[in-house]
Amino acid sequence: MRKTLVLCLLIVPFCLLSEDEEFSYSYLGLSYNDGDSKGATLEGSLWLPAGFYLSGSAERSDYQIKGSEYEKNSEALRLGIHYSVADVFKKASYKKLDFEFARFLDFYVELGPKKWELIDQSGDIKSSTDINLVGGFRFGDAEGWEANVFFDRSKQAEIEIDPNTLEAKYGLGEDTESIFGLKTVRNYSENIAFVIEAADKSSSGKSYTIGFRYKL
Repeated sequence: MRKTLVLCLLIVPFCLLSEDEEFSYSYLGLSYNDGDSKGATLEGSLWLPAGFYLSGSAERSDYQIKGSEYEKNSEALRLGIHYSVADVFKKASYKKLDFEFARFLDFYVELGPKKWELIDQSGDIKSSTDINLVGGFRFGDAEGWEANVFFDRSKQAEIEIDPNTLEAKYGLGEDTESIFGLKTVRNYSENIAFVIEAADKSSSGKSYTIGFRYKL
């Protein structure tokens, strides 16, 4: 994971200049995933008052889990809340000197249901709906380069190795899938942004994503 983050960090400019502009929480995005899992993701976010927003995604991917191939489909809808350093410290003063805090750092957390299904090569399906927790922080320039360090936790079917056949099969329970990654966003205009992401998934390994956003 360290090498993944270093590679992704190299594409971030050496200086992330901060402006007093809010990060966008209203957009539509489409991305292609490669690496140990391959597929596509459609995602979106809608700004709400008082720091809240809605976030959703639909993913279709092929996963390699314990040496076997699975198709994974998922849909998620989460309610999020974000706050920035500028909101916490609107204005600070020290001995008659005033300091304005730019919006260079945003923290966020999202929670909601996620429906998933795993389909093996024989067509057997395991599916469920569980709680999905996402969180992290965004930093940089909302009108230029920005970065997003995030984690994503949800459930999926447990995969076991049959001791007799040594083949992977569904277990009786569920495993917690943990994803940790870094997303780099280049805002080209008021509406268009280019996205590169590197992530480490506990179930399937490393994943790389390239995509774009249309900011609403």
